[in-house]
Amino acid sequence: MENNISIISLKDFPDYKQALMEYVEKSGIGWLKPLSAIVDEAFWGNKELPQCYIMLNDERIIGYYQLVELELIMRKDLSPWITCVFIDPQERGRHLSSKLLEHGRTIGGKLGYPKVYLTTDHIQFYEKYGFREIGLDKFITGHPTKIYEHDAIR
Repeated sequence: MENNISIISLKDFPDYKQALMEYVEKSGIGWLKPLSAIVDEAFWGNKELPQCYIMLNDERIIGYYQLVELELIMRKDLSPWITCVFIDPQERGRHLSSKLLEHGRTIGGKLGYPKVYLTTDHIQFYEKYGFREIGLDKFITGHPTKIYEHDAIR
């Protein structure tokens, strides 16, 4: 990866757990804040999903995503989901999201999944990374969302 950019698993590097929780708190992004339960499950659980990944520049957290079995939408027949993709605002414009998405597709492929999915209301963002819209759904809160898929990397 460019410069000193790396993507690490929270499970493989548990010392980053507290730093990640502090980063999420400082980010001020509301949808990132309720992640502690999933982070705990990925950190302590013994199932293959969920998994949490942190993007680092040297040792500084600059991004994050999760690979989860189910998304918080009504539809339950698709898996796995790339969720909570976040790049620090100061790092945007460097195409780092594409690195997180490719990483998620690769991990999905290594786990034996043929496709990965995501939900979003961002129009034309994920399409430029090869994701295809396959339908509409609603989050369990009732908020509408689009469902996208991409082939996993095997």
